[in-house]
Amino acid sequence: MAITASDFSVALNGDLRSIAGSTVYTALELHAWLQDLADNPAPTSDDQVSILGANPSELAGKRNALRPMAVTLLNGINVDDTTSRRFKFGSIEQQNGQVLYTGLKTIGTVPGDASIYIVQNNAKINGGTKWWPAGPIQTLVKARAAGTLIAGNTVAGTAQPAGYATVFAREFGRTYSHFDADLGPGSEQQAALSVSTDPNITLSSAQAQAKFADITITVGTTNQTLGGVTKEYRGTITLANGITVAEAYQALQWATSESSTATINGEPGWRYRKLLSAYPENQAAPFGTFAGGKLFVAQGWWLAGVLPADSKNYQLISHDGTTVTPPTTIGVTVGNLVVGDYVIAAKDDGAGSFDFTHSATGSAAATTVTLSPAPDASQPATGTIRINGNKHSYTGKSGSTLTGLSPAIPTGGYSTAPAFFTYIDKVAASASESSAPFNYVSTFNMRARVRNGNDVSAIVPFESVFSVTEAGGSVNSVRTADV
Repeated sequence: MAITASDFSVALNGDLRSIAGSTVYTALELHAWLQDLADNPAPTSDDQVSILGANPSELAGKRNALRPMAVTLLNGINVDDTTSRRFKFGSIEQQNGQVLYTGLKTIGTVPGDASIYIVQNNAKINGGTKWWPAGPIQTLVKARAAGTLIAGNTVAGTAQPAGYATVFAREFGRTYSHFDADLGPGSEQQAALSVSTDPNITLSSAQAQAKFADITITVGTTNQTLGGVTKEYRGTITLANGITVAEAYQALQWATSESSTATINGEPGWRYRKLLSAYPENQAAPFGTFAGGKLFVAQGWWLAGVLPADSKNYQLISHDGTTVTPPTTIGVTVGNLVVGDYVIAAKDDGAGSFDFTHSATGSAAATTVTLSPAPDASQPATGTIRINGNKHSYTGKSGSTLTGLSPAIPTGGYSTAPAFFTYIDKVAASASESSAPFNYVSTFNMRARVRNGNDVSAIVPFESVFSVTEAGGSVNSVRTADV
């Protein structure tokens, strides 16, 4: 399309400026128009270009309307930032190479109403005000000013090369996408984006923003254990006030959306991409994707404060790249009891007794004991243990050590004393008694004993072995009167 002469003016000092209209022309059409003016016998109207003056422009190569053209404005002819936005499909270089406007075009899956923004030198260009319409874009962006390529962006503390700009599509309710485009070479550069509706977004933007108040993000190294796997993480996402992982996903998507006002690891959420530069990116969802009711958390983040109902609804990737999955939390139950029964349940040794797997060592009056071998994840984090037949409750389990023993270790202490964990070890207070939750590691057999010698409710001692699987385990006592 030929440029309408009334759209632009060219002053005597070479300033080529937009004065009317809004049509966007190609860089080749700009060159063709200037060359058409340059063969005029004298300047006409407000365009001070003619055969009497110097050549106003040249192309890098022959004219070709099918490919982007690199135009160089010569001999003082120049456009400003506003005028450059009237052109596309190529680049404009001027002032002896001091200034460069490079073409930028999005390709890929971009809905017609998608909101696209461009970030350069860690800021949205033009202060976030867009001169391009919604949907796929094709425009010019300044790449060089005063002879220097404009700085790129900082990603997780690492600076991009100068000349780079990042094209983002981050509308809440859609999956996110971005592309780092090198504008330094001029011509037209492409930015591949892939955007689609996010079926996991059920909250409004305002609701998701409100939910973000229930999330605390802390950056810093932490060593944590999940499912018996201890790993290093470089940040913690803490959930509070009953927020579910599904809601947390949506809140974190809002926090990294184009309209976000959140700050994450020292940078605005709308350009946050990952925790460390060495980590891979989750373009569609910077904090992790959500699928099948599960949050697949981005690398390096530890997730704290997860509700019991969500205990299996997430997956982590530690700092070293190990995928860490929460264990299945199970319990065991002994039923058909009456108040006053004594019930004990512990791992079976396969030979008619409880499994005295461990030996315990601890000083008299201490509330800490060391076990050999160390307990695994199948022993509850808090519970009871029998040492030399003595029952102790404990409040902490770390490595080979139990802490918070009650009562304290008796006189004489323990020296490699036989020990076994009891999952239930109490006088029944109801018709059934259950263990504290513990992690499923593998299927094993549990031995349960129920006894009651009371004159009124005496029963023949009950003993049974039952299987504990990933679904847990249970057994009902058989109550045969002891008469």
